[in-house]
Amino acid sequence: MQQEKNTSSVNGMLIVFEGISGCGKSESVRALRKYLTDNGYKTSVWEWNSNKVIRNIIKVFDSRGLLTPSIYSFFQWISFLIDYLFKVVPLLKKNYILIADRYIYTGLTRDDVNGAGGAMGRLLHRVVIKPTVVFFLDVSPEVCDRRIKKRGKELFHTNKLIRKNKLLKNKELYYLTKLRSKYLCLFNDKKIQNETNIITVNEDTDAVLKYVDDYISGRRETYEYFKPIN
Repeated sequence: MQQEKNTSSVNGMLIVFEGISGCGKSESVRALRKYLTDNGYKTSVWEWNSNKVIRNIIKVFDSRGLLTPSIYSFFQWISFLIDYLFKVVPLLKKNYILIADRYIYTGLTRDDVNGAGGAMGRLLHRVVIKPTVVFFLDVSPEVCDRRIKKRGKELFHTNKLIRKNKLLKNKELYYLTKLRSKYLCLFNDKKIQNETNIITVNEDTDAVLKYVDDYISGRRETYEYFKPIN
């Protein structure tokens, strides 16, 4: 069995993958996890909105027609906060390299597109640990829409104005396009750029692996390092 490498020098690393549905985040997460694990690093993966209890509550509200953007936003942030306190922070304190399949930026963009206000998300964003790096998979909405339809899984969102708009021929594509636009606005914000390293990779898994390897090996000296957890 390969010995795990000591990552204590970096006080844990939080690596985040963001992008619209269908952009290929899951594949990149799996590839990076395998690469890091094979090389002996203590690695774990966390997925956005993975709390089963909260997900079931959301399904109940949705089935009864009671799921508004504000209610969905509230539950998504409660789910995030629970996982953040009991999964994200403990793993980083144990010096794990934590790979996040979406992070707080997902909630911020969805709140904006869904018309949920986003006060709770903005508050949490001020206090949570910022990632070492965010890999933004900027794949065209048209490609993502085709992938989602091919899977046969309906794109879930709570923007009722889009759902009820009879003039839109492809409501899913319209939603994905708006979501990508919000991502671009968010990641072009100077405050966001100053808090973490944002790398656009366009599904280039090799580029992701090289960046992370260089970063861990200390060959990314030009980038500001992630602040240790107190």
